[in-house]
Amino acid sequence: MNGEILVELDDLLQAERELSWLLGRIQADEQEARSLYQRLDDWTGLSAGVTRELVEAFFSGLAGRVRSIEQQKAELIRYVELMKQADQMR
Repeated sequence: MNGEILVELDDLLQAERELSWLLGRIQADEQEARSLYQRLDDWTGLSAGVTRELVEAFFSGLAGRVRSIEQQKAELIRYVELMKQADQMR
């Protein structure tokens, strides 16, 4: 290799599938966490307020990470399409 980066289309497609799987797992886990969080609705007091703030901060951070992964996946899909087009031109 002459300092070139070699990326196989199959590797890119595998990465896309793995990102899709990861997003699905995160979303399923988030639903389960929100379901558990709803059970704390009747919890009162200072510790309840602190816990709610922490959990809401967690969900907010999680949403940001999900958006980031979705953006990366979209970029990967665009790159895969470019690679497919380049491959067809050969």
